Amino acid sequence: MEIKNIIILGARGNVGTALIDELLKVPDQFTITAVSRTPSTYAAPAASNVTVKAVDYASLQSLTDGFAGQDAVVNCITGGATKYEPSVRIIDAAVAAGVKIFFANEFVGNVESEQFKRLPEAAAGAKVRVREYLARLAAEEKMAWTALNGGPFFDMWLMKGPAGFDVKNKQARIYGDGNNPLYWTPLPTIAVAAANILRNPSPALNRGIFICPFAPGSLNQNTLLAALETTLEAKFTVTHVDVRAINRAAKAALARGDEKKAMRGFAMSNQFYVGDCGNNFEGMTENEMCGVEEVSVQEAVREAVGRYGVDGGVVESMFRVEAEEI
Repeated sequence: MEIKNIIILGARGNVGTALIDELLKVPDQFTITAVSRTPSTYAAPAASNVTVKAVDYASLQSLTDGFAGQDAVVNCITGGATKYEPSVRIIDAAVAAGVKIFFANEFVGNVESEQFKRLPEAAAGAKVRVREYLARLAAEEKMAWTALNGGPFFDMWLMKGPAGFDVKNKQARIYGDGNNPLYWTPLPTIAVAAANILRNPSPALNRGIFICPFAPGSLNQNTLLAALETTLEAKFTVTHVDVRAINRAAKAALARGDEKKAMRGFAMSNQFYVGDCGNNFEGMTENEMCGVEEVSVQEAVREAVGRYGVDGGVVESMFRVEAEEI
C-alpha cells in the first residue's frame, strides 16, 4: 500500500504537532492536510506545504468531502476527547471517501489489556470500542486501519508530575519499591515511528504496533531517580507511596461510580503496581520496523530536562496522588 495524501486530525495537539514536524523533514514525500473544526484559528507551520481545511465534525457529509482524495486519515485528537459516536462518524466518512487506511489515536496505552478496558470511557475515551469498530470494517474489507502504542509520553510524564518527580523542587514519590518495569516513549519518538509507519504501512495493517526505545527492564522509577540526580547534580527528597492501597482505592471508586477518582488512581497503579499493571509491553515491541532506536534512560532524561527546563513545576493533581483522596 502506498500513501501520498494524508489528513491529520488534531494537528494543534501534542501528537499532531510532533507528527507534522516529523513528516515535514522530508517535505515533498507527502501532501499533508490539517483538518480543523469550523471555526478554528489553527495555522499551518510557516513556509510549509501543509494545507488547512475546516470541516463540520458534526456532519458526515462535511467530513466525507474533507477526506475526498486522501489515502490516510491520522487521528491525533486527544484520547480523553475520543467519544464513540463522533469517532464512528469520522471513520464512516473516511470509508465513504475511499480512504485506504485509518490511523487510530491510541498512542499512549495498550487498549487490549484488561486494565485499559476497565478505565471509565468518559475519562479515557472510547478507544476500545473504536478499535473494535475498525476491526469489523477491516474484516469486511471496507478500510484498513493501524494504531501505534508507546505507553505514556516519557518526557511529559517525567517533567509534569505523573512519573512521580517534581524536578523543580527535587522531590520524588516512589510507588511501591520503584522497580516495576515501565514502557514509556518520548513524544518525538512516537512521531518518528508514526511517520515511518505511514511511509511503509503494509507491515502494520489491521493491528496495533507497540514500541519502547528503552532496553527491556532498564526503565523504572529507581533508574529515573538516579538519572535525574546525575543530570541535575542534586539529591531528591524521596517519599515512598503505597501503590497497592491506591489500586484498592481506585477499584472502590470505580465500583461506587466515581469515575474521575478511579481514573486518577488507575493512572498510577496501571504503571507502578506490579500486582495489577496494564502497560507491560515485554515481548511485544517492534522497534526496528518503525525505525525506533534504543536510548538510555540517562540520555532520555537529559533530553527531557533540556527540552522542558527545570523551573516549570508539576501538575500537582498528577504528582501527588494519595489513596485516601481517591
